[in-house]
Amino acid sequence: MADNELADRLARQAKIAEGESDEPKKMREYEDPNEKFAHPYPEFSDFFSREQCKKYEELFQANDQNKDGFIDYEELKRMMESGGDPMTHLELKAVIQAVDEDKDGMISMREFLYLWSKVLKGEMPEGSGLAKLVEAHGQFGPSIQVQKAAGVGGAKNFFESKMNEAADKEKYQQEIQEQQRLDYERKRQEKAEQEAEEQRKAAFKARAGQFDS
Repeated sequence: MADNELADRLARQAKIAEGESDEPKKMREYEDPNEKFAHPYPEFSDFFSREQCKKYEELFQANDQNKDGFIDYEELKRMMESGGDPMTHLELKAVIQAVDEDKDGMISMREFLYLWSKVLKGEMPEGSGLAKLVEAHGQFGPSIQVQKAAGVGGAKNFFESKMNEAADKEKYQQEIQEQQRLDYERKRQEKAEQEAEEQRKAAFKARAGQFDS
């Protein structure tokens, strides 16, 4: 009896080693029911839902034109241009630098999510074109519909940041207009003074001519 059991055990082990046993197949076919509902990016689970992450993945893949799994400088540039919000060279560099945690000069899928989370929380650094990124998100992600974005405090910071940037832009334009007005007034005054000086010189020359004659 013991010899038969040992023989059966050895035979099963031999089949397993040769890939002929059903036992490993059953183990391979087993799926953890929890894995089906697991968040693909756990660190962003409090910010983006699984469905939202899927939308971002589709956006990432659509702009990863060479399909290397990254968005580089040129691809980011084209992405922003296609959304109607082209960025300057310095803005593009600032965006990549703000989220490029492994310092490879490109944006991975995880860093792509990190980018949009920072945009929606208004945490992008100065010079990275926050207003353009906000507008781009509105163009690219209308179906994403981020509802959980950073909670009440984060949403408040996001909208305040957007409003502050708009106010700064308006103030900058007003300053330019005021400077242009001052430059115009200065040039007009200089021209008037120059014409008056020429008239004085002409009058003096005319009087001097009378004495000569």
